[in-house]
Amino acid sequence: PEPETAGILEGIRFLAAEDNEINAEILSELLEIEGASCEVVGNGRLAVERFREAGQDEFDAILMDVQMPVMNGHEAARAIRALPRSDAGTIPIIAMTANAFAEDEKAALDAGMDAHVAKPLDVEMLKKVIRKCVRRKESL
Repeated sequence: PEPETAGILEGIRFLAAEDNEINAEILSELLEIEGASCEVVGNGRLAVERFREAGQDEFDAILMDVQMPVMNGHEAARAIRALPRSDAGTIPIIAMTANAFAEDEKAALDAGMDAHVAKPLDVEMLKKVIRKCVRRKESL
């Protein structure tokens, strides 16, 4: 691992919304290898409900697939940001999508997400993005 990102994910607790079971397994494994924990739900509505039910500071960040059934990632991010709890506006939400065009990144940011990571996931890139988002949250 690159020294600047070694240990970055250690102890971080993620909520992930991913409808593809194989992608969810791979994501969970990658995060566990890095020392993080991850709870996966199958669509955006479940992510909103799980975050709503979660205790304050139960999750450190949300990894949000963009294209999902029931409620897509953009809708879910907007719904999370609108929740009446203090961390709803500050928890880092990172879009994960195979759509890596500039307009896709803009749509994610417009929906209230903090960052955009292309699939297939590059763990080193994910760690750099998370480091920026978590650092930004700590400075709030």
